[in-house]
Amino acid sequence: PAAWDPDAVAALAAVPGCGPAQAALLFTGRPSGTHTTEDMAEVRELTGLTRTQIEAGEVRLTALPLDERFAVAAALLPEDLDTLGTSGLDVAAACAAWTERFGTLVRLPEDLDHVAVVGDLSGTEAVLNPARHAWLTRTTTQRLDDNGRVVADDPAALPGRESVTGAVVGLAALAYGLPYGHPLRARLPEGLAALRERLSDPGLLLDCGLSWAAEGRAATAARLRTAHGLPETGGAGADGTTRVGSAFVLHPWYGDQEMTLLRPAGLTGPDDPAIGLVEGFARTGAGSALRRIAAVFGDDLARALAADGGFEGFAQDPALSVPTLVDEVAATHGIGADAAVLYLQLLALPDPTDRNVARWTGWKPARLKKARAELAATDLVVEAKRSRAGRSLFLPGGWLALKSPALPVEGWKSGLYDVPAAGRAVPLMPVPELFARAWRRVCDGDVPAYEELTTRATRKGRRRA
Repeated sequence: PAAWDPDAVAALAAVPGCGPAQAALLFTGRPSGTHTTEDMAEVRELTGLTRTQIEAGEVRLTALPLDERFAVAAALLPEDLDTLGTSGLDVAAACAAWTERFGTLVRLPEDLDHVAVVGDLSGTEAVLNPARHAWLTRTTTQRLDDNGRVVADDPAALPGRESVTGAVVGLAALAYGLPYGHPLRARLPEGLAALRERLSDPGLLLDCGLSWAAEGRAATAARLRTAHGLPETGGAGADGTTRVGSAFVLHPWYGDQEMTLLRPAGLTGPDDPAIGLVEGFARTGAGSALRRIAAVFGDDLARALAADGGFEGFAQDPALSVPTLVDEVAATHGIGADAAVLYLQLLALPDPTDRNVARWTGWKPARLKKARAELAATDLVVEAKRSRAGRSLFLPGGWLALKSPALPVEGWKSGLYDVPAAGRAVPLMPVPELFARAWRRVCDGDVPAYEELTTRATRKGRRRA
């Protein structure tokens, strides 16, 4: 076997679109990642990388087409394997193979570990490189086959639900997590434009898990028919499907049941009544999927992706993004500017952990500690220890103790953005607007607080003589 050569690994890692963890996995012959504890231990020992770094590299590497990453790994081997022990691996050939296949791709660098790209990473990278993916560049006709299933004439051109929602959340996560001025931000509006164009196809139908109602095994089709004033049965067109409003299509399913498909082109945006209708009776998660798809047609996400703020740095630092609001909060509550910054972060953001606050603001530990102490002395927050919170200050009121990979968060914030139970909350609007919206709620009287229980006083019993 060839000796481990850190310089050779670094050379491949430096090729655009690659990185230390991905290069290490290729050099150790693991283009599909590690599969056992022993695999992980060996890669860690050879590279000095942490488990978290290696796992992040695995996610990025395995998002690439299988045959293409295997081709890069194969390029490392010299033509004459007998020379492997003396000449080593062919780094130049591997770099050339990577550049040929992935050199023009827009990829997420490994050093963006602070950006929580939730959902489908392959969907996120696909929407940043739409020309390489049929489901973003081609349309196809869908029809009922002999078995009553909706099939596509060109299956490669049909987007999957996870790819679409993963792309939306990925774009939103990048818009939220990337600092203003980062070069990758310039590609985000292009990705949204490609996604919007594909979802605007009037013939596109998606299975978004809308068919089953929240309770029992009842189908949603009957309720959709009732809500739209349609008869219990019938109404199918020549293609065998039934249009319900502009956003839903039904087709025969099991027995006398009907399956519900989404027609994305029929959605008008995040406030479309169809979303609330589905959330009222469909199973958990269906409403979130619909809301994410509808965000593609709204203005909030578009503004978030196009935002540059006129400054370089994190918009999550109110001192940079909304300085006048910081002054207003400080004056209203009689606190210093740093305490006001921290309060706005706790008020509006889904992930104001101590670590994130330090990264966003650039504060040293002593400054952050001082701001926390000043804010903790007010009745604006409560101080506590909560599992996986990553902080000690919280808004008063209900607490959503969500499980990983979701981050637990105050229930009050669910009025600002969707807080899914199975993933990280990612606001679909510009961060400066998020600060303003949260503060406006407070000024309008919707203040984070514990609910007061109102009980009826018991009547005193009559004293017996």
